[in-house]
Amino acid sequence: MDKFVRIYSGGELVKGPNGVEFGDLSEQGIWFKAAPTYSELIDAVYKKLGLEPATHNVRAQGRTNVGGGAHRHFIMVPIDDDMSWSNYVKAVFNGTDWNCLEVYVQAEKHLSPEPVSPEPALLDSEPLDAQHQNTPPRDPEQGASLFAPSMVTVNAPTVHSQHARLRRIRSTRARAGIRGRFAGEEVQSGQNQCGASGTVDTTSSLLIGLYDEVHRGRALASGQHLSELNPRNREPLRFDKRYERYLRPAGLMGLANICRAGLPSIDRALVSALVDRWRPETHTFHMPCGEITITLQDVAMILGLPISGHAVIVNKTESYIELYQRYLGKAPPSDKSRPGLRVAWVRAEFNKCPEDADEETIKQHARAYILSLVGGLLFPDASGDRYTVYPFPLIADLENIGSYSWGSATLAYLYRAMCDACRRQSDQSNLTGCLLLLQFWSWERFPIGRPDMLKPKFPNVDELEDDRDRPTVGLRWVVGACTYRSAPARCYEHFTNEFDLLTDDQVVWSPYREDRVKTLHLAPICTQDSHLWLTQAPLVFFFMVEVYTPERVMRQFGLHQECPPPFRDTSVELHWCCRGKVRSDWADKHKSFVDMWEVKEQHVIMEEQPYDHANYMDYLRWYRRSTRIRLCTPRISNGHQDGASVRTATADDEDSLRASKLRYTPRAHLIHSVTDKLTILAKEAASQKGCSRGECSAFIERVTRTCVELVGELGGSSLCDIAAAVPDSTTIAAEQGSEGQRDTEDELNNSMVPDQENESGPVCEKRTRFQVDHTQVDSRVHSRSPSKRRRGGPAPR
Repeated sequence: MDKFVRIYSGGELVKGPNGVEFGDLSEQGIWFKAAPTYSELIDAVYKKLGLEPATHNVRAQGRTNVGGGAHRHFIMVPIDDDMSWSNYVKAVFNGTDWNCLEVYVQAEKHLSPEPVSPEPALLDSEPLDAQHQNTPPRDPEQGASLFAPSMVTVNAPTVHSQHARLRRIRSTRARAGIRGRFAGEEVQSGQNQCGASGTVDTTSSLLIGLYDEVHRGRALASGQHLSELNPRNREPLRFDKRYERYLRPAGLMGLANICRAGLPSIDRALVSALVDRWRPETHTFHMPCGEITITLQDVAMILGLPISGHAVIVNKTESYIELYQRYLGKAPPSDKSRPGLRVAWVRAEFNKCPEDADEETIKQHARAYILSLVGGLLFPDASGDRYTVYPFPLIADLENIGSYSWGSATLAYLYRAMCDACRRQSDQSNLTGCLLLLQFWSWERFPIGRPDMLKPKFPNVDELEDDRDRPTVGLRWVVGACTYRSAPARCYEHFTNEFDLLTDDQVVWSPYREDRVKTLHLAPICTQDSHLWLTQAPLVFFFMVEVYTPERVMRQFGLHQECPPPFRDTSVELHWCCRGKVRSDWADKHKSFVDMWEVKEQHVIMEEQPYDHANYMDYLRWYRRSTRIRLCTPRISNGHQDGASVRTATADDEDSLRASKLRYTPRAHLIHSVTDKLTILAKEAASQKGCSRGECSAFIERVTRTCVELVGELGGSSLCDIAAAVPDSTTIAAEQGSEGQRDTEDELNNSMVPDQENESGPVCEKRTRFQVDHTQVDSRVHSRSPSKRRRGGPAPR
């Protein structure tokens, strides 16, 4: 069936009970003599639809079933080159010949090449005729698009790539004009493009539908209630000082010192709120104040893991049972139910090294201890009762453990874990990855959920045997007396709300400045690989290959942030690679990425221009209309919701009951609403200069009504006192109808007398009217403040 393709076109996709459906779209079938390539497919589509490549561009998406068994769930995946087409075909058939290739196509007329938009077409593919310099050629099994060099060589155009070039290849002149364009644009907060509705500007959107459809952030923004994620990590085995001779050269002494001091509990509410803002499209957290992420710098400074070295990947040449028997001296009981090494067995056999152990026994226990560090903290298994054993062939060789980049592998594993977890919405969803790194990173940068540190007790560096035993930044969070805020405030909804309100000045953008860490006397490993912190080489851990995007968070390094940041595809295909596809040749499959990591020094960003705040404001203007930054929706309202002042007793009772069950009342949506409305009023007020009297009166009326709404949203008890001050529609219409005539009369009267302050007459009367109904308001106003009435003014009625 790979020779037959169903083509759907002529409308929009619809969402059904089992995911994406084609609805009433036009359906046509295309037979091929042999399984078609991507180019052959597109050629056939042009012919079938009667289109010309010179005038139209065709975009294709394939429908595939990601459900299991009888539980079908269909999603759309982009098809834009040979690799994506090949992977789609494999995903559809997946061992059976009875499925069918279903492709949805959209035809678009070519746009004029000028002007070239400075915003990245993030949903479009890279042109097939673009060959990167210094990178291996594209292969269906390799993802060369992960690396985005500054130079691109364009070969002779093909008929399918003309329009793609207009969207993707941008001139340096267009880049130079970015700041000028964005500097003159304002974010329209009243349009709610980044609010709870989740709507964003699709012309520059950072969100990809394949990821966003089931993203936790989207679910929260639509009002859905989610549970916290279940963190998975394991404490290591008991430390023995005899292990130090192997831990130091391995670059794991910093992590071991943190564990010896006592690991903190993982705050599941905090890490869950962070994952809600993680975006697989960019490998960054999308905060209200911009993108921010965990970098190689954070891994080195917090945990002291090595960044230089080989990629953590190897082709296994013998079975794990044989490896255990050779390097641990014994093998666990046979268990083929799930991969991994049982934690209970490892603890029972290796938790304590005998006092009279010989050198070989010490090595065996040291390997088991390192496995518990690596498999329990850096690469924890989702099961919770097993250690990840992929790294064991590398751990077995104690003398060469330090030759691998454990820091980059840790970051790759955490990236993948968050990419998976941010799309899980069930009550029992797990979160793996190095959560110790994630939590320490959050404490270093955000005040949200951060404990109060009291008198940290650092080791005396003069008494240490080796400089490699010096502390890392992460150690300060476990050696000091840290006190947490009261438990009722530490809930998931609270952290979600606080991240919704996070401001630029609350973030510690550069926590590792010399003045902040000089008193720690850090271990040399924390900074020895600083020349690699800005590399763009991919991060590799066996079956995982993750894109590292420091160019999106240059402010974290105190450097200039390009606006918008250059887009590099985080590769949907690579996110599909998982350990469920059992194989032992990952080093061969990912050879192109491994080769890129081996020359990581050649891919370092060479940026010398320092951070500029004005430039960053330009970036924020683009960013806020390109993604979703508000996740909180109105859930509990103090008697006022969405501007409505009339509520039923039943609704009030339900809100009161729910509020009594919560430990925290969210306020982010309230602050967002007040901020948006005040922003609109401020902009309108700035534009009122030189306006007519009628326009000013209308503006005053809008201010009055908005103030009433805001008082109601804030739960003000004085709402009933000011509601009567709002003019009804008939009074407003009558006054506005005669306003023009009065303005004309006033202009004639004023032109006949010198400029002076009138203390009486019709001018004074208009100054005190404020467009309110005299029959309802004036008597109250004048009776309450008679001393403020102008002398000679009209008497109250």
